[in-house]
Amino acid sequence: MDKKRKAVLLHIICLILAVTGISMLYLNPHFGKGLFWFNSESYETSPGFSLQLQTDIDMIFDYITYKDVFEDDHGVVDLSRSMVSIDGGPSADQEYSLESLIHYAKNCGYYLNDNFDVVGEFSKENTSADDDDDGDDLDQPQRINWRAYQPDTPYQEPGDAYASLKQISYEALTCLSKYYKAYYTLIKPETNLHFTVSYAAGDDTFTNSGNMSLEKMKTLGRYVYYSSETIFLDTNIASVPDNLATLLSQNNPTVGEAHYMMLAIDTSYPYHDAYSTASHRYFLAQCFYIAGMILMLIGAAGCLGTLVWLTLDKQLDLNAADQIPAEYSIILSVLILLVGLFLGKHILFRLLHLVTRESSWTYTNRMATALIIYSVVILEYFSLLKRFKARTLWSGSLIKHYTDEISLYFTYHKFTTRLIWSYVAYLVCNLSLLGIIYEISSQEPTWTNRITVIGIILLLILVDFWVFHRLFKNALQTDMITDAVHKISDGDTSYQVDLSQFSGKELALAQSLNSISVGLDRAIQEQVKSERLKADLITNVSHDIKTPLTSIINYVDLIKREKIDHPKLQEYLAILDQKSQRLKTLTEDLVEASKASSGNVQLEINDIDFVEMIQQTNGEFEEKFSLRSLEIITNFPDESLIIESDGRRLWRVLENLYNNAFKYAMEHSRVYVDVIHEDSNVVFSIKNVSDKPLNISPDELTERFVRGDVSRTTEGSGLGLSIAKSLTTLMGGTFTIVIDGDLFKALVSFPIKNQ
Repeated sequence: MDKKRKAVLLHIICLILAVTGISMLYLNPHFGKGLFWFNSESYETSPGFSLQLQTDIDMIFDYITYKDVFEDDHGVVDLSRSMVSIDGGPSADQEYSLESLIHYAKNCGYYLNDNFDVVGEFSKENTSADDDDDGDDLDQPQRINWRAYQPDTPYQEPGDAYASLKQISYEALTCLSKYYKAYYTLIKPETNLHFTVSYAAGDDTFTNSGNMSLEKMKTLGRYVYYSSETIFLDTNIASVPDNLATLLSQNNPTVGEAHYMMLAIDTSYPYHDAYSTASHRYFLAQCFYIAGMILMLIGAAGCLGTLVWLTLDKQLDLNAADQIPAEYSIILSVLILLVGLFLGKHILFRLLHLVTRESSWTYTNRMATALIIYSVVILEYFSLLKRFKARTLWSGSLIKHYTDEISLYFTYHKFTTRLIWSYVAYLVCNLSLLGIIYEISSQEPTWTNRITVIGIILLLILVDFWVFHRLFKNALQTDMITDAVHKISDGDTSYQVDLSQFSGKELALAQSLNSISVGLDRAIQEQVKSERLKADLITNVSHDIKTPLTSIINYVDLIKREKIDHPKLQEYLAILDQKSQRLKTLTEDLVEASKASSGNVQLEINDIDFVEMIQQTNGEFEEKFSLRSLEIITNFPDESLIIESDGRRLWRVLENLYNNAFKYAMEHSRVYVDVIHEDSNVVFSIKNVSDKPLNISPDELTERFVRGDVSRTTEGSGLGLSIAKSLTTLMGGTFTIVIDGDLFKALVSFPIKNQ
């Protein structure tokens, strides 16, 4: 590997390091605190520590609030304890135990998961038709006498005093969730948070620290002590929750009695809990921040160094992309950048979202966008740099190219150049003569001056007339060339321009146009000859096939007359008969299609009642359509519509269209046949719903050997519609196919004979 490739590889590696370092800094939860925040802050002084402490204090008082509600005298949850009393009216009041409320909650879809969170969100609008086992309606509001989990809450009529069993069971389950979370977070397991809450001079105490003294708790690390006998907090915690005293006072069962609270966090973190996990994460965040800073600096320095080295490198490796003009290269880079940003937004971003968390999507999107822009810009930078070093940046640019073109614009005497120079000369001449006239007129009038002015005016008129004559002649020659182009484009390929009317550049153009006309006419003649040869070839081959095919059909018929009893031979004979008849039909269709497309058909034009002919055709095919349960729906005018056509050929057109409907229409459907008098034409239409999907265009259906049945399971030759279109065109009509989904519609139109 040469040095240049090594430098490119090193640049990519450094770029990856820089991006990784920036990502580690930006995605760090402490991003924005400054460069040396880890020296001025520890986990115990961080907002995260204060937030966790606030959460735990709330859980402590949740435990104090609900301990006596749910536990018995042995500290075990008592499911039989009454939670709510409902006014029973004239009858006795009804009380519901914790177990029954949990049962009702499950009926309503509420339960506690493994994390003691309530699954299911209660909404008064979300009513349920589920009933409990006793047949009581869970959604029926009832008057509440008391709630065990809200002993001191005053009931306000009517909202708080009335509630449904669904609401009550949800409330009880929510309170039980708070109790369990506090119990299984702070009471049962070993935790780094130790607390003691004491009311009524120690008669009512809540703690998870056993017999640990308050002085011992202060030595664990961080602590906060509050007593109702003092107004100050004894603490070494930077940010103590403001509502600590309020919560402590609100949960005092005996108002006015002394109480205190001691909280201590063992900052050696001997136990695995939220504090130890957060402290470890805080330490890792500091390490990642330092590592990210180092990686970013190393990557940025490496990118800059390799970029400078590659810029100063004298080795040139021009590729095909470096040969195009610089302007095209810049435009192409802009287009690639736009495409890259579009693909990044709709593909790369979504792929990144699969492997990154949602909170970092904004950053990953911005970083991916920056990398796309950087990649395109750096590639274009080196492409332009290589052009500069090879001294082709200017010589191969479009600006120089068009500058040279402009200089050539006045070098070669093209029509536009001659026109410009003629117009410039015309202006100069006119302005000069007018200036002379003005100068002479401003002098003293004499006969000499008058004669000079008259002579100059005559000269001016002659010059203007000569310029007009030249312009008129050029315009006339241009019009003649334009007319010739129109005639050739309209089909008169043998048209030749009269060269005697041209001169100069227009003469060369007229000669070239005549050469084009000769070449085009020769090519068309060759094409016609080729088509005629193909038609003759098809006719001759079809004729040669007919002779042995006729023998095959005759011999098959003779064998059938022998009345062979062997069932297998009878089956083979039937297949031979079927395939030979199909081959005969195909051969006849092929000959007719060839004649119709080449116009080699003798037409016998007669007056035909088109409506009557359609009715006869319906009668011919009615029985055949019934084999596939197809119903013909007709719509005919009451009047007779006479057209001039070949009856036998017209019958073939209709026969092909009806057979097409018979083969490809959906069974047990309808075939619509309409004859409409439209202006001076009669329009016949036949439409049906195809049995197979019509995944083909109308133009393709009228080509030879093309069938709507792409699986080719039918017995059609693929020539019917092609023959119908060719014959219709030969008879002076129009043939159109319309496909709308699976709806097939054929339109045949003929002019009505004037009566």
